[in-house]
Amino acid sequence: MRVRKELFVPTLCILIAIIAIVAVNLELLQDTIDSIYNACISGFGWLFLTVDICCLVFALWLMFGRYRNVRLGGEDCKPRFNTLAWAGMMFTTSCGAWLVVYGFLEPSYCMSQDAFLVGDSTSRAYEYGQMYAHFHWGFNAWCIYVPISVAIGYALYNLKAKNATVGAGIQAITNRKGGKYVRYAVNVIAICSAILAPVISIGTGMPVLAELFRNLLGLSPEYNGSIQIAILVIWAAIFLSSAYLGLRKGIQRLSNVNVVIAFAFMFIFALLIGLTQVFATEINSVGLLLENILRLSTYADPYGEGSFLKGWTFSYWACYFVYMPLMGVFTAKISKGRRIKEVAFGLLVICTLGCWVAMGTFGNYAIELDNAGAIDIASYLAVGDEAGAVIAIIGQTPLPHVFMAVLLVILFIFLATTVDSSAFVAAEMTVIQSENEESSAPRWLRILWAAAIAVFAFAILQVGGATAVRSLCYTAGLPLAIVAILVMISVVKMLRGSTKKKAALEPDETDSIPQDSSADASS
Repeated sequence: MRVRKELFVPTLCILIAIIAIVAVNLELLQDTIDSIYNACISGFGWLFLTVDICCLVFALWLMFGRYRNVRLGGEDCKPRFNTLAWAGMMFTTSCGAWLVVYGFLEPSYCMSQDAFLVGDSTSRAYEYGQMYAHFHWGFNAWCIYVPISVAIGYALYNLKAKNATVGAGIQAITNRKGGKYVRYAVNVIAICSAILAPVISIGTGMPVLAELFRNLLGLSPEYNGSIQIAILVIWAAIFLSSAYLGLRKGIQRLSNVNVVIAFAFMFIFALLIGLTQVFATEINSVGLLLENILRLSTYADPYGEGSFLKGWTFSYWACYFVYMPLMGVFTAKISKGRRIKEVAFGLLVICTLGCWVAMGTFGNYAIELDNAGAIDIASYLAVGDEAGAVIAIIGQTPLPHVFMAVLLVILFIFLATTVDSSAFVAAEMTVIQSENEESSAPRWLRILWAAAIAVFAFAILQVGGATAVRSLCYTAGLPLAIVAILVMISVVKMLRGSTKKKAALEPDETDSIPQDSSADASS
C-alpha cells in the first residue's frame, strides 16, 4: 500500500501544532476553544437533534428497506469475522473507558440536572435519570454510525474505491467540479477527529485509573504524576503491541478479552443488586424511553437556559459525530461480506443492548447505594470528582480491592482497544487500498499513529488540558454533523445507481472510484 502524503503530512502537522499549543499556552487554547464550542452548542444544538433524527430514520430504512439485503462486497463475499467478534470490535471501539465510568455515574448525573421530565420525587428522579442514560447511550447514539459505515463499505467493496475514507463515502454527490476539494477537506477533518476522539476516553478514564492504582498500592495523592506516567507506559505497551499485530491478531483478540471480562464484571454487579431488581428497572427504563422518545429526540429547551442539554444531550451528539469517521471506517473494514441490514442491526441493536446492560448493572448499583444513603454521589459530582465517585462506589462492594483490580484491567483494555482502533483507522485512511482484502496499512504507519496518540495523551495530561481538547473534539462535531447529511444522500444515490451498468463517478486522486465500476447490489 502507498502512503497518501497529501493527507498524511498535513494531518500530522496539525496534530503537532495542537500538541505544541497545548504544551505552551493552554489557557489561550482553553478560552478560544471554549468560546467556539459554546457558540456551536448554543446556536446549533437544534442541528445536532435534527441530524440525529435523520440518522435514526435512515438507519431503520437501511435495516428494513428495499436495499437491506445488499451485501458489502457482492453476493459471493463471505464475512471475515464471526458475529460475536465483529460486534465486539464495534462495541469496544466506540464505548471505551467512558462507558465504564458513566455506566456508574450517568443516571446520577442526569437525575441531579434540570432535565425536563424530572420531578420532585426522589424515586421519579431515579427513574428518569436511568431513562436519560438509556437515551444518551441507546439507538439515538449508535444510529449516527450506520450511514457512514454503509457508505464507506459500499464504496470500498462494491464500487472498488481505492481509499477507505469519508471522502469516498460522499463521492457520489461530490463528483462535480470542485468536489475533490470538498472531499479533501472532509478527509483531513475526519483523520484528525479519528486521532483526537480517543482523548475523550483518555480524559475520562485516566483519572479513574490513577485513583485505582493509588488505592490499590496505598499511595498518597502526591504520587499522582508518577502513577500517570507508569499507566501511560503500560498502556502504550499494550496498544503498540496490538497495533503491530494488526486487525485480526491484535484488535480482535484484545476486543474479545475485553468483552468477556467487562460483561462478566457487569453480571457480578447484577448479582449484587439482584437479577429481579435489574430486570424490573430495565423494563421500566426502556418503557419510559419508548414513551418519551419523540420528546427526548426533539427537546431543545428554546425558552430556557438549556444548561442540561448543552452539558449532556448536545455534547453527547457532538461527541458521537466526532467518533463518526473512526467508527465508519473501522466498521466498514470489518464488515466486508455483511448485508446492509446486518450492519444496521449490529450497530443499532447489539451495541445499544451492550450499553444498556452497563447502565442496568453499574448504574443501578450506584443508585441503590445512593438511595440507601451509603454514599452521596451528588456531592462528588458537584465538585467534578468523577474518579472519587467511582472509587467510593467500588469501595462498597464485598471485596473492594479485588473489584478495583478487575476494573483497572477493564479500563486498561478499553483504552488500549479504542486507541488501537483509532491508529488502525488513521493508517487506513492515509494509504491507497490494496485489492487484497487481508492486507492492511503498513505496520510502521499504524505504530506511528499509535505513538502520536500516546504522545498527545501524555502532553494533555501533564498540563491538565483534557478539558480543552475535549471541547476541541466536540467543536469538530458541527461540520461532521453536516457531513452526515451528505453521507445519507450519497448512500441513496449509490444504492439507486446500483442497478445501472456504471456508477458514473468522477475518478480523481483524492478518493478514486473506477468509472467503470459495476455495483453488485441485488436485493
